[in-house]
Amino acid sequence: GATTLLFEPMATSTVQITLFGAGHVGKALIPVLASLPCKIRWIDAREEEFPELIPDGVEKVVNEFPVDEVENQPADSYFIVMTHNHQLDQELTEAILTRNDFKYFGLIGSNTKRNKFVHRLQAKGFSSEQIDRMTCPMGIPEIKGKLPAEIAVSVAGEVIAHYNAAFGTQQQTTPAETAVVNRLAI
Repeated sequence: GATTLLFEPMATSTVQITLFGAGHVGKALIPVLASLPCKIRWIDAREEEFPELIPDGVEKVVNEFPVDEVENQPADSYFIVMTHNHQLDQELTEAILTRNDFKYFGLIGSNTKRNKFVHRLQAKGFSSEQIDRMTCPMGIPEIKGKLPAEIAVSVAGEVIAHYNAAFGTQQQTTPAETAVVNRLAI
């Protein structure tokens, strides 16, 4: 006999991602994230950096003050920071860590950048617990490469690993399972 699997989709099956930065890596990452069970807000101050076509499920936000967007995101959001400006990255990092209600926060950069940011954050009174919630460098360390597509795949892999961390350990349906079931139901 055939086995019928019934999945009850979770109400919170869509991962909310806020991506700051419409540069080369952001442009490479957005189509990958848009193909996943994610709702994305893509934020940059520079209108001209965005491509003409924005994938479904992606909201383009042009804001001269991107840091203002941090407080507008729902709790349990995923934040990805990859702007063209270290000072803006620092301001975004401080705003995100101050919220402290996010599921994931990734900052593009090297270990050197991380060390500089940690030093500055400590000087501003951020706790070790807060700072430890920052993932920098972000992405899967085994995926080497400097091309935007390589970095994008690495970062997307880390995001998938994070939201599927409980995959197979409990009865509730993950966002990816829900997406597969929804596609099969069509």
